[in-house]
Amino acid sequence: MFLEKLCNSVGPSGYEDETRKVILNELGMFTKDIDVDRMGNVVVHRNNSSDSARVMVVSHMDELGLIITGYNEDGTLKFSTIGNVDKNSLPCKTILIGNKKISGIIGIKPIHLQNKKEVNESLPCENMCIDIGALNREECRKIVSLGDFAVFDNYFCCFGDDFIEGKALDSRIGCSILMELLKQDFKCNLYGVFSVQGNMGQRGVYGAAYNINPDMTIILDGINSTDVLESPGHLKTIQLGSGPLIPFKAGESIFDKNMVEAVRNEAVNMNIPYQKVGDTKGEGELKAIGLTVDNCKTAVILMPCRYKNFSVSLCSKIDYQNTLNLLKNYLREL
Repeated sequence: MFLEKLCNSVGPSGYEDETRKVILNELGMFTKDIDVDRMGNVVVHRNNSSDSARVMVVSHMDELGLIITGYNEDGTLKFSTIGNVDKNSLPCKTILIGNKKISGIIGIKPIHLQNKKEVNESLPCENMCIDIGALNREECRKIVSLGDFAVFDNYFCCFGDDFIEGKALDSRIGCSILMELLKQDFKCNLYGVFSVQGNMGQRGVYGAAYNINPDMTIILDGINSTDVLESPGHLKTIQLGSGPLIPFKAGESIFDKNMVEAVRNEAVNMNIPYQKVGDTKGEGELKAIGLTVDNCKTAVILMPCRYKNFSVSLCSKIDYQNTLNLLKNYLREL
């Protein structure tokens, strides 16, 4: 299963090599029109027709992670985060470090030794460390290098009747949908972009958008669901199993009204549920595209993802299939 391979691959922002290889292997089974640009984005073009609209569909391939920044005298490691990791969720998580995938555990001062301020405030990385079983600084240096990345040691699996569980689902589920779209035949000029560094300000998509110069762009990404424990009913606005979120606005970005309405109308015609809110918090890569391409209509489709910024996430199989079917039909109408 392609999505399983994606989620189990290692690819934090700036270190996407293994994930990119998984994507390239899958693409090689059905197309040769593949390009890897200087940033490391994977760009695929389907249906080379000069008369058709140029439609770019984007999903970032990278995941949240950590980077090693120093050594402690006791043989543990200092680190900082790659992307918007929920730091309070880090203690006692198992991780894999570098290309050798060295096992480590994130440690923290025992609660009975913490002062009141440390107990009540959010955890900074400086109050944690990574334990790899080294006895001292010198031994640690022989095993791990400064600048090595680390990712969470979690694996894809089915969870209950409808859920799927895994790390990096917020990005990799969009990549899986994009891969299925690229296997289809559409009248439009379809450009699929598996972009890099989506968790670091969407850096990868700038160059891809500039080179493609699309007429329309569809962004696939994940968004935190709000159907979690103890959330008040009026705050449970984004739920797993209720369809993709198709917003008009995300932070500083406003999407093309006609395009958003067309996608929503297609969902209604197909009896596919979708969700909408007044605003999201800047999810998606529109800002980068808007700064790069003039007159590009853009819409974003967000997959609800429970525990998005944690070491493991949950998504709905039904949401996945509905989003894929919606996009297939929408692109066929172009």
